[in-house]
Amino acid sequence: VAAARPPPPPPADGLVADCALENATFVESPLDAFLLRFTRDRYAARTPGPAYRSGRPGISGLLDEMRVLMLDETGTDDAQSELVYRILLDLMTPALPPIYRLFVAGFVPSIERGDPKWLADLAAKQPFRPPGARIFGGPLFYAPFATSVVAPLVFGFLVGPARVARRADGARGGLVVDKCKFLQESNCKGLCLHQCKRPAERLFDELGLPLHVAPNFETQECQWSWGVA
Repeated sequence: VAAARPPPPPPADGLVADCALENATFVESPLDAFLLRFTRDRYAARTPGPAYRSGRPGISGLLDEMRVLMLDETGTDDAQSELVYRILLDLMTPALPPIYRLFVAGFVPSIERGDPKWLADLAAKQPFRPPGARIFGGPLFYAPFATSVVAPLVFGFLVGPARVARRADGARGGLVVDKCKFLQESNCKGLCLHQCKRPAERLFDELGLPLHVAPNFETQECQWSWGVA
């Protein structure tokens, strides 16, 4: 039996070491291909940077386009995160955020939170909680776990296969990506932080269920924990 390879020594400059593990092989399903195509179309339509379209297919082409913005003078950290946040909302369609805020995050619908007027008007007629208030004071009890079950189906086209796990604090509501497709294929910590981690955290924070994304750059594993700041 071969001896285990010792971990690489920490870099002298104090930077996070690159991943030393072998690359995983990812297979894109027809749904993955459709979602990647949609994401790339929305990225091209919304980008504040150069109108660039890569000739490479799938996530490789998307990452090429993301790098162009990152390296452009318009691609500040905030601009990158804002763009991907808007695209995540596009992927949800206008119908899903109000449903999530009501039945998962536990918010009474309101115009201020972007809910449709007919739903906010209907909610305003009930006598129990004012528009915009929490129904039970916080997210519904099943929110973290239910979200962790659905998330692999929603985000798999970007991060690859994931499994439901415990959160970082041991409670239910966690997700582990054993080898992140986005991080492996980009091999870029900046893209991971500003065009994946930050916009995903902002999306769920504004939906009413805080998310903490913890990438491990040395193994390219990533842990998502819902319900924690």
